[in-house]
Amino acid sequence: MHNLNVQPNLEDAKSLKRFKGCYLLESVNEKISSSGWPVHVAIIRDVERNDSIELRLLGNNFKSLNQFLGDYIQLEAAIKRYRNGYFYYLAWYESVTDLLMVSGTKTKKQTVFSQINRDSYLRTLRNRILNLPSNSEQSLCLGILNKLSNALSTYSIQALWQKLPSLNDNQLIIELVNLAEIHSHDISAIGTLLSQLHNKQPYEIWEQQLLGR
Repeated sequence: MHNLNVQPNLEDAKSLKRFKGCYLLESVNEKISSSGWPVHVAIIRDVERNDSIELRLLGNNFKSLNQFLGDYIQLEAAIKRYRNGYFYYLAWYESVTDLLMVSGTKTKKQTVFSQINRDSYLRTLRNRILNLPSNSEQSLCLGILNKLSNALSTYSIQALWQKLPSLNDNQLIIELVNLAEIHSHDISAIGTLLSQLHNKQPYEIWEQQLLGR
């Protein structure tokens, strides 16, 4: 039996009746179900962004979920079976940003330490970007990071920082582009910026992602 205290990756979670974990909230949409009724769904993704899963949003309990798009949430999901099949639904969630916020009872020293960590992550990310091989790649990535640095939670910044050693230059560009896409929802603008790079590999990788390949 799966231990709910151990976070599964989403590929494994698809075989579970219930699971908990911290995942990226990628989108919240309305779609038409197979029975013809409109339903609200959320797409969540692993920290590594390898797998995703669709969660049905039941009732009116998740109206505020949109404010956490592009951020990480702590959640529990469960399976619901019906005559024609099954779906996963969101049982509850909690904002990771709220969990990480320093409470009023904590000392100013702890708050300063948290800000130092955040600044350190951002500084490391900027230094890595400045080592990209072309000025156009550096300009694109710095522009994205500067634009999103205030919008992203410390957890999101830390998650990207932790992946830096395993990312090659093209993968780093795509990671930043994915963040920009989540927050801006302007796919055409992202595509235009990538197509202007002399290095066409990031654009090709991004295009393949859109096609689900």
